[in-house]
Amino acid sequence: MTTEYAIYREILERVPHITRANITDDGLGGYRVHVVSHSVQSPRHVVREIVSLLRMSGWRDIKSDNVTVVQIQEGDEPRANWSRLQIAGFAVTYATSGYTAQCRLQHGSLSYEGEASAPSSHMAVAMAALAAVNEALGPHSGLHLIEAAQMTVSGVMLSLALVTDVEGDVAAGIAVQRESTAEETMIRAVLDAINRRFVLFSGQKV
Repeated sequence: MTTEYAIYREILERVPHITRANITDDGLGGYRVHVVSHSVQSPRHVVREIVSLLRMSGWRDIKSDNVTVVQIQEGDEPRANWSRLQIAGFAVTYATSGYTAQCRLQHGSLSYEGEASAPSSHMAVAMAALAAVNEALGPHSGLHLIEAAQMTVSGVMLSLALVTDVEGDVAAGIAVQRESTAEETMIRAVLDAINRRFVLFSGQKV
């Protein structure tokens, strides 16, 4: 296996629900990706997730047909241990100087908190959510908020978040406001921007 494909295998093995990954020569000049996973998602969903992750990592021509997934059950292991970052709570206060927001995120049994102040409530919660994400990333932190905006498209209320990493790559997240508040919708937009690449950002299983 080339060094390049060894790197892709190492990236896959950072994913919490992937227990083993291997990349082998298919005998036709290409490679096949074999993965053992205990994800509660369907195998088709896991394949799509793997293809998306590998493409973002630089393997541009990887296709779903190149990926084989075997799923196993991991006893009574809680599903929360396999989850991405999720909202555990938030609060927003207002003073004449502006809004201050606290956001708590959860990943499995671990929680992370962030706080930020901004002229608007949606910007404050977006910054607080990203501060919590950076706490979760620890030494790999370095994400910055480019924009947090609320808009209406065809009568639908949306929150949009743009996030950049230390290398300048930009990720966008969007969330639809249904029965949640505008602030919660904005936090979900921030998580939508980072959760698909959380494993890449973290550089480790978390």
